Amino acid sequence: MWKATLRELHWTHKKLHSLYWFIYFFLHLIDKVSLQSPVPVNGVVGGSVILPCSYKERELKTDEIDVFWRYKETTKVYDIENGKPLTEKQDAMFKGRIESLSSDYAKGNFSLRLSDLRLTDEGQFSCSIPDVDKEHKLTLLVRAMPTTVSTPKSTVNTRSSSMRLQPEGIVTFLFLLSFCTISE
Repeated sequence: MWKATLRELHWTHKKLHSLYWFIYFFLHLIDKVSLQSPVPVNGVVGGSVILPCSYKERELKTDEIDVFWRYKETTKVYDIENGKPLTEKQDAMFKGRIESLSSDYAKGNFSLRLSDLRLTDEGQFSCSIPDVDKEHKLTLLVRAMPTTVSTPKSTVNTRSSSMRLQPEGIVTFLFLLSFCTISE
């Protein structure tokens, strides 16, 4: 009797373990956000954002600090050569709108603050550190300022939500879960 109960417990444990891994991988497949890397940087027209870029694997010497920021692969956003910012060849669309803290370069922080955001800023940015063969890409999304429309009975916010529900994924998950339960 005890052996039969132990075998049943072991079999149940194996089923639950398999179900756990099935659910884990399934959720990753239906979660579209988890498949996107990295998470986009969001900004609003007229505001500012931090475009992150750092290197923490080891301390860089001043002559190793060469960092090249690009917009859509070719447009020069900001260059750092031998630990010094160079903005002479910076594209006109970014002139006067980029801030960087040179005191943070020794700590491996090469992030930029882009201010006075415009809809035309939206797109892919890259931060390349050739001496350590590292490139970080990110996507900037820029939205218009939220507007409020008055109606006779209430105020409606017309700003679009960045969170989208995925009911089709949840329904599929519940269907598969019930199928697994029924087949036992």
